[in-house]
Amino acid sequence: MAFSSIKYSSDSDLNVVEQKNNLQKRKIIKHLFLYGAMTNTDLIGSVKLSTPKVIGLLNELKNDGLIEELGQGNSSGGRRPNLYGNKEDAFYIVGISINIYKTSVSIFNAKNQKITEDHILPLTISYGTSIIDSIVEFTESVILEKQIPREKILGIGIEMPGMVDSATGINKTYMISDRPVSEVFSEKFGVEVLIENDAKARAFAELRFGAAHSKKNVLAIHLDWGIGLGIIVNGKLYKGRDGFAGEFGHLPMVDNGILCKCGKQGCLETIASGTAIVRMAKEGLIAGRSAMLGNLVNDDPDKIEIRKVVQAAIMGDQFSISVLANVGHWLGKGMAYLIQIFNPELIILGGRMSEANQFILPPIQQSIQIFCNPELGNEIEIKVSELGSQAGIQGISALLLEHVLDKN
Repeated sequence: MAFSSIKYSSDSDLNVVEQKNNLQKRKIIKHLFLYGAMTNTDLIGSVKLSTPKVIGLLNELKNDGLIEELGQGNSSGGRRPNLYGNKEDAFYIVGISINIYKTSVSIFNAKNQKITEDHILPLTISYGTSIIDSIVEFTESVILEKQIPREKILGIGIEMPGMVDSATGINKTYMISDRPVSEVFSEKFGVEVLIENDAKARAFAELRFGAAHSKKNVLAIHLDWGIGLGIIVNGKLYKGRDGFAGEFGHLPMVDNGILCKCGKQGCLETIASGTAIVRMAKEGLIAGRSAMLGNLVNDDPDKIEIRKVVQAAIMGDQFSISVLANVGHWLGKGMAYLIQIFNPELIILGGRMSEANQFILPPIQQSIQIFCNPELGNEIEIKVSELGSQAGIQGISALLLEHVLDKN
């Protein structure tokens, strides 16, 4: 099984048996990427194949230079089983995280180890495609710096805000063009490209590597400049008919409220997002309501960002604490609606706003108690993501892997 067969198992030159073998090998490679080194016994249970079949496939993968033996695993009695893992250089995945104001690029090897630091490109996302060339050029420089062989790049995963349909490669909010944005990127990179909404990518990271692992019904709320929602139903990422499920931030909450970028008034994003925090903090600074926050930004409203407000709150600034508490109240009210609709077992809070959890969690929980049916609200578990800022990159890289290796 050459590396190209990892990506293209249904080669017309292969017979049905060979194609089936390649699909089974890709399943093994995927499990070793997602879950790390495994014994042959573990793999037999995971890929649902017979012992002789798994051992035969492992030997073929070793001969092809795609996996390696890593010693022996633990045994409850008898002979200790062999331990297998992907070879580090079997393939690589490039992950790109496009934020409102910056883009970061990281590269993962076949062991799911990030082999680069986050390379940051300061860049404001656009509604058109004007920034694509800059992102491609920057990413190519990272690939060149790490001397990654082009032929070993499995693909490139890109997570971004907006209404993203990963199946068609279209973003209906940003980078709008007459062609799918994934197609534009793929043509420029010369490899397969998958795009996904940032909240969904992070929810997938939680499902595979984080707090949602082994859970069935989970909501992952991404609290950043905007508010996104990743929905996990029956252990799978739920996307809806067109891939747009989870537009939680655009749930109308306030009559005759502030105009949202989506065109409606009073959306949750206008009162409970990172953008709303910065807006309210600027207004308070201009009105002279926070000397402490003013000292942190040298009385320059344009220097206010989410972390400055959180920093001021930690220092005891009552104005900043009140801003964050107000945000928590509205988030909690919105979450109460979600709880009553989805009845999840867990809600995960992630994104840069989750850094303010000590200030927003109490009002969130209070609002849930007020607005949610107690039979549902009292049982809900709320956690702050332990994956932190890496969730998006991890999620989109894993999604890219599964997208490529699960193809028939």
